[in-house]
Amino acid sequence: MKVLVPLNNREHIDDYLKAGAGEFYIGFYDKAWVERFGDYADINRLTGYKEDANPFDFDTILEIIEEVKNKGIMIYVTFNSSMYSGEQLEFIRQYFTRLQKTRVDGVIVSCMELMELARETGVAAVVSTISGVYNSDIVKFYKERGAKRIILPRDLLVEEIGTISAALPDMEYEVFMMRNGCSFSDSNCLGLHRQEMCAICSSLRNSKKEVLTNEKGFQPLHNTEWNNFIYNHFFHQDACGLCALYQFVKMGIAACKIVGRSDEWEAICHDIAFVKKNIDIAEKCESEEEFLEEMAFPNSRKAICKMGLSCYYPEIRFQ
Repeated sequence: MKVLVPLNNREHIDDYLKAGAGEFYIGFYDKAWVERFGDYADINRLTGYKEDANPFDFDTILEIIEEVKNKGIMIYVTFNSSMYSGEQLEFIRQYFTRLQKTRVDGVIVSCMELMELARETGVAAVVSTISGVYNSDIVKFYKERGAKRIILPRDLLVEEIGTISAALPDMEYEVFMMRNGCSFSDSNCLGLHRQEMCAICSSLRNSKKEVLTNEKGFQPLHNTEWNNFIYNHFFHQDACGLCALYQFVKMGIAACKIVGRSDEWEAICHDIAFVKKNIDIAEKCESEEEFLEEMAFPNSRKAICKMGLSCYYPEIRFQ
């Protein structure tokens, strides 16, 4: 299993690799796209954060692709907005055509139209979590249409991931592992991530609210307010899936993903090191019980392990 890492700092590619990165994914920001389609049309899910999450323009990522490939590492480019118009799809064709002339390993796509466009231009397609691949029938659908890899939704149980991967074992699978969880299903969310206006999930979490209960009295109101406080302060604040690594290694999952294209490179390297260390431990362990005893925890364990609310896969320890 390889550690898939957001490449958001060109100067520190070697630091990512030294920490244990095995693959990269990268996005870009194109002012020509914005001039054509406006501020609220996304190339990828983080277009709204502009250069903060997409620090490179398209010409620069073409250079970075070759730089990364010269180091023998795989790299993917993200095209995973929730929706595209016909005109936008035709605009994207020029990106795919130029990417096909590089050694890029694939494009991460969110819809069937982009799958078809990738096939037409000769670029390998990775199916984004935005596509909502929740069962093996959907995997089969995309496999028959040429998908190279499936990124499974972050809200699947480990058991469900095992069932899907066992049903079609000749497909590559990618799972979420560290950072930036979400309370909603990516595939059923049409919200936009914007700097000037938070995503729907953030707006709901941070908005001023009044709690009302059907039952009168102190205890029902207190319990509801306490539940609201816990959820808003601890749920996926710094998501982690390390405890599930043993099962994913045994399943033959191709890659585990560290989220965070807008995060600092040092923080990303910290997570890479812990994921890689635990993959190595998992590969040597004879059982899941042994792995859970031997695994290495990040320094923030006391904060992120509270009640399993920051766990991508809480069923491993919080059943």
